[in-house]
Amino acid sequence: MVSKLLALDAYPKLRDLDFRVLRGVELNMRHHRWVPLEDIARFARLDVETASFRLGKLDDWSLVVRRSDMGYVGYQLTIHGYDTLAIRALAKKGVVEAISTAQVGVGKDADVYVGITPSQEKVAVKFNRIGGRTSSRKARYHGRAFQNKHHTSWLYVSRLIAQREYEALTLLNPIARVPKPIAWNRHAVVMEFIEGRELAELSDAELGRDEAGEVLNKVLNEYMKIVRFGIVHSDLSEYNVVLSGDGVLIIDWAQYVTTADPESLEYLERDITVLLNAFKHRWHVEVDFKEVWKSFKEAWTESRGAEWRDSRWGSMRR
Repeated sequence: MVSKLLALDAYPKLRDLDFRVLRGVELNMRHHRWVPLEDIARFARLDVETASFRLGKLDDWSLVVRRSDMGYVGYQLTIHGYDTLAIRALAKKGVVEAISTAQVGVGKDADVYVGITPSQEKVAVKFNRIGGRTSSRKARYHGRAFQNKHHTSWLYVSRLIAQREYEALTLLNPIARVPKPIAWNRHAVVMEFIEGRELAELSDAELGRDEAGEVLNKVLNEYMKIVRFGIVHSDLSEYNVVLSGDGVLIIDWAQYVTTADPESLEYLERDITVLLNAFKHRWHVEVDFKEVWKSFKEAWTESRGAEWRDSRWGSMRR
């Protein structure tokens, strides 16, 4: 788990040619598990000796890792090197001009830091970190990111996850309470900074039963809008709900599916079950699952449109 953004320690020491070298490693990892030194030098327009020297520095700063027991000298980009390239791109685009060195939030597969824009506004910068937390469970959990992909680099999967979340937030922000997306690059997503706390962080004393019931209603109302629109979170829990002064927000959309997905109804049922169970066990708020599920299933069906309903029931009508 990364608690400090180590890329920021190295960032001031880097020269333009170092970024070319890092980019050379990144692009050539599409073709090599360990990128040959000669390929990196060629991409960066450097002689092999100079490239080797700069790669040694980058290795010292933990931005790349070196291996020489394969019959040649090869390099891989580390998660810190990937951070560095993402930060550079976001800075050059004028999205952020500073980022905190310590994280302000952490999830199963991501770390969140505070960023400052050129206009001095706070933003949240979320770095997906699938690469440092690999397991067979996570491979299954993020299996959709591998569909039709032959490349299984965890850095690349982190990029796909970030892109997917940015796309979801872009679709949902106009219709429901989710973080406003600002930009994404590689495995990093920049979004509005929210002053609030995750529902899972609140103790029983901080959230009474009556207030918890109101919060649950707000979450269900927001999720209903989203399902009717045609999207299922597929990982909804008390860890994905933030309470702020403006109400509730639903976060962490990297695993979303559309209601057209054959498994979306199963994911939706799981989401509702997990959410209702959390409120029942933590705050003793009991809601009839069948009553809630009926409304959500109707919204799910509605989102799939008349064409789907006709094809589903057409044989009976005949």
